[in-house]
Amino acid sequence: MHKRLNIVAGENIPYLQEAFSRLGDLSILPGRSIKSADLNNTNILLIRSITQVNELLLKNTPVEFVGSASAGTNHMDTEYLRSQNIGFASAAGSNANSVAEYVMAALLWLSKEKGIALEGKTLGIVGVGNIGKLVKQNAEVLGMLPVLHDPPLADLGEIEHSSLKETLGCDVVTLHTPLSTNGAYPTYHLLNEDTFKWVKPTGIFINAARGEVVDTYALLKAMTNKRIGPTIIDVWENEPAINWDLFQGVTLGTSHIAGHSLDGKANGTSMIYTALCKHLQLAPTWNPKQSLPPPTVPSIEVNIQQHSDEEELQKIIAQIYDLETDHQRMKSLLTSPLEERPALFDKLRKHYPVRREFHRTNVKLPSNMKRLRKLTSGLGFSELSSQIS
Repeated sequence: MHKRLNIVAGENIPYLQEAFSRLGDLSILPGRSIKSADLNNTNILLIRSITQVNELLLKNTPVEFVGSASAGTNHMDTEYLRSQNIGFASAAGSNANSVAEYVMAALLWLSKEKGIALEGKTLGIVGVGNIGKLVKQNAEVLGMLPVLHDPPLADLGEIEHSSLKETLGCDVVTLHTPLSTNGAYPTYHLLNEDTFKWVKPTGIFINAARGEVVDTYALLKAMTNKRIGPTIIDVWENEPAINWDLFQGVTLGTSHIAGHSLDGKANGTSMIYTALCKHLQLAPTWNPKQSLPPPTVPSIEVNIQQHSDEEELQKIIAQIYDLETDHQRMKSLLTSPLEERPALFDKLRKHYPVRREFHRTNVKLPSNMKRLRKLTSGLGFSELSSQIS
């Protein structure tokens, strides 16, 4: 029998009790306020990206393993963890599908609202990791033309690489790079006053990567001077104390929830649970399938096509994920005093409604809607047996 462990976990990680209570005594705390004093008797620390994990937090604590149930690691001092022989795991790729679906929902919403045809448009993808690859695949389903920029992958010969200037000059630009401040290719303020000059005045701009990849004031200046087109921002510098002038200027703004599908968050929990079991040399006994509820929208049926394929697809997606509602939730914070908004921003994330991924919903279409069927299946929807046309 393995020793009974003391586990401290951030409250925004789903299925903590189901996954980890069998492994030890579980204390659940607000992730942003976890302090060193909370870890005096803690063996295992489980967090998401809002908790900074470094020497200041961990020194003189018995923590032997840190699991981050989010994809990025810029909040973790991995060098310090290695130097102290502290095991660690992140959940790279866990929410990649959720973020890719956010981008598709955003593009199709813009297509409907602004009358922008997506087919044939160039899509500049900055960062072609787990998320960028999925965005590329989905964009190709919509008939878009991806242009890729990822210097580390280019060095490995893994992608057909374009310059940052060429990539930012596309009809649509979407950011999916991790945040780094050093190394051969730092991404901090990669989008700045100089590089924003390469973005088309009509260019659609999406940031669902990290807020600090973009210089807030450079983006504000580009927007004020009308040197950039529609903007969709999910991540912000200095979260949760974000720049509200920027929010009020964007076309759509959300509270860092692109990756917050329940499926993506459950994947993150599962990945750090499995890694912890390996660290403890225990066989995993929990699987997220045991805990996930039935899909919110099990099936959608379209009998008569009343709009273009893209508009019908947007209507299908909106039944599962209404992106504009997320924007309205953020907008509602503008009625609160400025000093209260950071806590309210975090509250939006903590109490984010259940959102399921496309593959959890079956779509039933007449057999004569061939292109729409290709679009829905290409974006991951399950397909019920087709009706006879």
